[in-house]
Amino acid sequence: MWEKSEDGVFRTSCPVCGNRLIGDAEKGELVCPTCGYVTFAPADEGPEWKAMDLEEKNKRVRVGSPTTLALHDLGLTTEISATMRDSHGKYLDPAMRASVEKMKKWQSRIRTISSEERGLSNVLSRISELCESLNLPHNVAETAAQIYRTSARMKVAKSKSILGMTAATVYLACRKCGVSRTLKEVARGAGLEKGSVARYFRLVLKDVEKTYVPPPSVEKYISKLVNMAKIDPRVEHLALMLSRKTNDSKISSGKAPAGLAAAYVYLSSVMLGEHLPQREVAEFAEVTEVTVRNRCREILDNYVIRQEVSGSD
Repeated sequence: MWEKSEDGVFRTSCPVCGNRLIGDAEKGELVCPTCGYVTFAPADEGPEWKAMDLEEKNKRVRVGSPTTLALHDLGLTTEISATMRDSHGKYLDPAMRASVEKMKKWQSRIRTISSEERGLSNVLSRISELCESLNLPHNVAETAAQIYRTSARMKVAKSKSILGMTAATVYLACRKCGVSRTLKEVARGAGLEKGSVARYFRLVLKDVEKTYVPPPSVEKYISKLVNMAKIDPRVEHLALMLSRKTNDSKISSGKAPAGLAAAYVYLSSVMLGEHLPQREVAEFAEVTEVTVRNRCREILDNYVIRQEVSGSD
């Protein structure tokens, strides 16, 4: 039980004698057993129900959805559903359907009054669509929306390509959240050239973020490559072990993590006797076979890899 002081901080000690306060659950009070000082206990602002999982929590909660940066109005306005059903699940009659369509039209107009709000709404909707097409988690979309809001507030996004800024913010959000998506994947999802997205990414990184954001680790690219190619988990385990044992700047400095991940996976498949062509590994990693061969050569030139075989009696 806590007592709230004048500065707004709850405490458990008596302000008169300094002894510990005890609580009276029936009266909702805090009492000092030594000097008799009485004060009110803070009210519990949490829900009165309990939920064992997320599904049960969503069923019992009685408030609206939380605010989100992915919507220009933070999700605080009302959405008129397109199902055309009433509260009982029945379809609306033609006259009411026409009225609902008219309300939807005016509601969409009043949500974005100024040109800045319309532009922000357009870009944020494209960010959400791109994240959905790339199967990115919700925190990536929220981070990308925050990055674009910052760039719009700093006038960096002014007179820039909407698709270019969308792809750049999503790629930067992937790097900040540690999600293994390459620049080529994001550019392909946005329907742009890789060089164009890279140019906008450098712009956002220089003028908005202003600090270098490293790409995801090689280990995450290894797990992604193994899952995409449906390779034996033993190969993933050995590739991760090789990556941790050979974690040196002589190999990783200035190298794309996708190429290193492909090299580790290929070396692990060879050591375990898996028939995995180098061309397939390069295709899944979206690098060239020359890159995979060069990374393998650099690893073998700098380290000696020994394979121990344990025999049974």
